[in-house]
Amino acid sequence: MGNQILIVDDDVDLLETFKDSLTLRGYDVITAFDGQEAIKQYNENEPCITFMDIKMPVMDGYEAFSKIKNNDANAKVVFVTGHETMEKSFEALQHGLKGVLHKPVQPKIMVDMIKENNC
Repeated sequence: MGNQILIVDDDVDLLETFKDSLTLRGYDVITAFDGQEAIKQYNENEPCITFMDIKMPVMDGYEAFSKIKNNDANAKVVFVTGHETMEKSFEALQHGLKGVLHKPVQPKIMVDMIKENNC
């Protein structure tokens, strides 16, 4: 597993804000704009942790999470969302989701999650 951080969100401004904030803190950050791109980036880079929005075009975060976990049971994925469905998130937690962060997320909370997961 690499030491990169994958951030997935269809909100380009938010994605860039997260990326810039973590890059300034010394992290190597890669990005994706939807679930399908997230799977591609995950498979190519094997990031240490992935922060993923749930509600996205093409493929939502739940489906992308499921596909990533099917390919890598040790994948560390955290949902970052403003549109959470508790039932689906609870199910994802039962299948290895590392947590759910609610927007707006302070960068320090993301850094804490990165450190908790030894990334």
